[in-house]
Amino acid sequence: MLELMGLLLAFAVIFVLRFRNFDFAGSILIAAGIIGVTSGKPLTIFVSVLYETLADKTTWELCAAVGFITIFGYALKETGHMADLIEKLRGFLPSRVLLALIPALFGLLTMPGGALMSVPFNEPEADRLKLKPEYRTYINIWFRHVWYWASPISTTTLLACSIAGIGLLDFIKLNLPIFVLTWVIGFSVTWAWIRGEKIADGGVRDYTGSLFGLSPMLVTVALTLVGSPIWASVLVGIIMVVLMRRVKARRAVDFVMKGVKLDIVAAVFATLFFRYMVVDSGSVNILLGDILGLGVPLLALFIVVPLLVGAISAQPTLGIGIVFPILMPLVAPINVYWMTIMFAGIVAGYTGSPLHLCLILTNQYCKSDLNKVYRYLIPSLLLLLGVVIVYHVALGGLW
Repeated sequence: MLELMGLLLAFAVIFVLRFRNFDFAGSILIAAGIIGVTSGKPLTIFVSVLYETLADKTTWELCAAVGFITIFGYALKETGHMADLIEKLRGFLPSRVLLALIPALFGLLTMPGGALMSVPFNEPEADRLKLKPEYRTYINIWFRHVWYWASPISTTTLLACSIAGIGLLDFIKLNLPIFVLTWVIGFSVTWAWIRGEKIADGGVRDYTGSLFGLSPMLVTVALTLVGSPIWASVLVGIIMVVLMRRVKARRAVDFVMKGVKLDIVAAVFATLFFRYMVVDSGSVNILLGDILGLGVPLLALFIVVPLLVGAISAQPTLGIGIVFPILMPLVAPINVYWMTIMFAGIVAGYTGSPLHLCLILTNQYCKSDLNKVYRYLIPSLLLLLGVVIVYHVALGGLW
């Protein structure tokens, strides 16, 4: 009984601390401490869990990848590379494509509240088209978050696959139709909003320059897809930006020092530590036994619990750290179908959460009515989640 109470208390503490804007990694580690103390096992469990975390090759690879990804985003921004690329794209892309592509490009950069970076770039074209504030908010939020299903440098996807032990490329290949569907939903919802579409003003048709600008991201993705370690692929992208923008050595070092987001790296490490603590404490087995004793269908648990945790936590990595260790033992060994259903619930809950920082900042910037934004955002998320569930239940035989 003490183990179960400790587990529930740990989750409650995470939510309370995060609502008070307490440090992400600190919140997770405090929760892990509560689980360890109430597990009924010797306090040496902390040493053994720490050893397991440090001894896991995945820990180092994932932390390195996340660190390099944050540096990559910083370099693209600080060199002006991303801004120049967008200006070139303005010269030949139709309005509806440009409005979607700008937040999508910024979505490749890992940073909390990063949607606030993309929305000003869309403003001139949105003003010309006289788009309502709610339309602007939807476009910025929806297309910024399309990469969960296909980007090998998405820290959220990396973390989910690492914890579940699912190959990243296996996940991406299986979910490419979901990635395409995400774009289709976005364009379908926004299609009627954009009238008098034309090539955006402010640029020339520089196809070669645009391809050149995209090359660091394209090469990074290509290297990952052919099996190169993610950290190494991203490092190549960083080097390409430094060389292409003729960045001096001292400034390049400055990119590393200022660009790496140690809080995000620490959050990843803390999440992996928390996973081992949940598993080694054995407390999750008691909780699962009680849940199964209630006769709740397994599929319902894998849909509802991630959706609620994603919405309440408003942080996908936190949701993954909480939900995956709890639900994964129910279908051990976990497969990509169950894993993706959990992942989709967390992403949907997070994206539509009123606590979602990107949504809050974009809504404030555009001065939109959140209730009106939800008229488009919630149905889009439910449709996407519904298709993901049916798709993976059918493919995985999870009936």
